[in-house]
Amino acid sequence: MVQSRPIQLMAVAFALVLALIIGAFAYVSSAAGARFYVFGPTTAVCDRTGGGTAAGYQDSTFGTELQGFWDSEPVYISFTFPDGRVFSPYVTDSGVVNTPQGLDGVIDMPANFPWVFNASRGGDYYFTFNTSNKWPYGCYTFTAHGAWSNREAAASFVVSPRVGPEPNAGPTTLVIQDNTTGDPSGLHGALVNIFGRGFRAQEVVSVWITAPDGTVIDYPQQQTSDIGSFESTFKFLEAYPVGRYAFTALGTSSQYQVIGYFNLGARPSTPEGWAQMRVASPYPASGDQRTTFEIQGKRFDPYERVDIWMTLADGSVRAIPSQFANEFGEFFAVVYLDERIPTGYHKFTAKGTNSNRLVITDVLVEAGSPNVTAAPPDPDPAPRVVDSNTDNLTLGPGDNPSTLPVLDPQPEPAF
Repeated sequence: MVQSRPIQLMAVAFALVLALIIGAFAYVSSAAGARFYVFGPTTAVCDRTGGGTAAGYQDSTFGTELQGFWDSEPVYISFTFPDGRVFSPYVTDSGVVNTPQGLDGVIDMPANFPWVFNASRGGDYYFTFNTSNKWPYGCYTFTAHGAWSNREAAASFVVSPRVGPEPNAGPTTLVIQDNTTGDPSGLHGALVNIFGRGFRAQEVVSVWITAPDGTVIDYPQQQTSDIGSFESTFKFLEAYPVGRYAFTALGTSSQYQVIGYFNLGARPSTPEGWAQMRVASPYPASGDQRTTFEIQGKRFDPYERVDIWMTLADGSVRAIPSQFANEFGEFFAVVYLDERIPTGYHKFTAKGTNSNRLVITDVLVEAGSPNVTAAPPDPDPAPRVVDSNTDNLTLGPGDNPSTLPVLDPQPEPAF
């Protein structure tokens, strides 16, 4: 018995080491006995939990295994992105057959069709999902919810940047500059010139834009001149987050790859005049995703059109249909925000088109349910006006394009 003690200690130590190794690749969280395992090609530290977890890269695969649900019950899987947005794998997984319109890396407002499956007779399930270049870097939360048992399990997963050797730029250069100032920086609405040189003659060059959060914005391929140069233009709409963008050009025959950078900032909105606006409900001005916020404005000119927009925490702008004040210069609008809106502090801005009075108020959007279960899903983008003082007869996208405000961007292609 005395001699077996060291052997027992060694066995315990080995078991602990093995558990640490396995746990680094498959982080498990459970509620009421349900378990969620994630398997990725690498590991990383989740900045939200501070612990190590499975990780992967853009355009890679990861495995998911669920245990502890009821016999053959329907189970929903949902992905919470690092900024708090919640999506179904139907709109995030580039490998799902018959996938509806997915993420575009900018607006990201596809209809959130739920991903639901039936567990095995033993309450288990396994599936391999794909990431895409529309997944930002950071720590995600994956959630599974049993429709009958109400059991729920969650797990973390990190999307990390790929680290490799520096690309071979060869003799190429790529200059990104504001069309007006010539600077490698500008504000929302800037027209940007892209100048590439040093490629092969009449070569097709693939171009893409990497946003500050790591998501990739598609851009048309370019063809060089007889001396290997090309020029193109790109407009930064208000829908783009502020920050540093990387433009990459890759020669498809020469394999020269070069990167240029551009810093995007937001146009300032300064309160002006004596108009007022507030979030009347809920009070205080905070609510979960899938909440309706009632905003009220006063002291505008009678019957004037009031342009409204929402500035997200990342500096990007989302349109809200314009409203019309009543005979006393007042209006109200009930705005619905859903799980596709990130969490954090955002701003509502209202500006009278006649009076030029501008007012800003803050709103806090907090995390709501991590599960996408609504079928059919909401087909309309958020934010959306669902009620107003004009019986919801508001100026929306396409109603009168000639009078849409400058800071009222609609979803447009990235090129």
